[in-house]
Amino acid sequence: MFKHKTKSFNLLISILISINITACHFDNNSNKLYQQQLFTFGTLVDISLISNNPQQAQQTIDIISAEFDRLHIDWHPWKNGALGQVNQKFSSLEAFSTTDEIIELIQQSQLLSAESNGLFNPAIGKLIKSWQFDQIEDENHPFKIPDNSMLQVLLNEKPQMQDILIQSIVDGTQIKTTNPSVILDFGAFAKGIAIEKMTTILKQNNIHSGLINAGGDLKVIGEKQNRPWRIGIKNPSYRQNPEEEKILASIDLHDGEALFTSGDYERFFEFEGKHYHHIIDPRSGFPAIGIRSVTVLSKDAGLADAASTALFIAGEKQWQEIAEKMGIDAVMLVTIDGQIILSTVMAERIELLLDRNTTIKPIKN
Repeated sequence: MFKHKTKSFNLLISILISINITACHFDNNSNKLYQQQLFTFGTLVDISLISNNPQQAQQTIDIISAEFDRLHIDWHPWKNGALGQVNQKFSSLEAFSTTDEIIELIQQSQLLSAESNGLFNPAIGKLIKSWQFDQIEDENHPFKIPDNSMLQVLLNEKPQMQDILIQSIVDGTQIKTTNPSVILDFGAFAKGIAIEKMTTILKQNNIHSGLINAGGDLKVIGEKQNRPWRIGIKNPSYRQNPEEEKILASIDLHDGEALFTSGDYERFFEFEGKHYHHIIDPRSGFPAIGIRSVTVLSKDAGLADAASTALFIAGEKQWQEIAEKMGIDAVMLVTIDGQIILSTVMAERIELLLDRNTTIKPIKN
């Protein structure tokens, strides 16, 4: 059962400061923990793996680094990779070919979008771009709220994942859209799928214990020192109130488990004294309201990524319904006023480190 704890938690996975691979002794069998940090997918990615072979460890990390860089281009909605080319061709309403990876992303997203009642909707790329979050790394970019009339036009176009048709042809598969307003942005899904791929690479290279952490969203395989991987979950109020503890809760992750958090505190801008975050509600065209963060635990990193976004948008009134439809049973929500809502399953797994008003609610599945 979850516990409250007020003392500082110092043994959590933390951000690494070195770009070069580092290693520390792990046990008497010459196993070592190798760690390296990358900047890709618009975030810091920490790779941690356990091996008794330094060459094998470095080779595996190099493969993962190269794969992250490839996917960052291929899955970027505005670069000239596979997804960027798809977005350019959609407006023609003609059928065309693309990569198997993109088709798989579309198929998975169509299913998840239907299960989430459209709250997870990668087809709203034009709407997301109108908020200029693709410029978030530019500190000098003059952010402002999109024009209301433009937002209404984008909402009236109603782009949906089901507007994309996948057609089998003699020598492969083609796609087309029936709605020229569809622009795909997999920002709420691609990181999870990428992390899933990276843990597969670990196993393919005979690494049986490791962690891939992309900006706090992560998946583990195996154990660390014959114990589960202990992970810290950020306090969403920390950036606004630096006097507060940075870590809200901790959880032990077992082999194959993924933990993803969607929050209003990582990608945002301030305009005329108001806070605007990057999680756009496809129903209103504005950032979703009512929730500070949603954390989802699952064996499937892609599902955890998509579900954390959908549940954030669903908010206090709908999150249980959407979680049930998406097959999610372990959820933590933090509301705008700092209250914590835990699903029954999550309450059995998590350890709260800060004293907060906490409610436990069931999910029927």
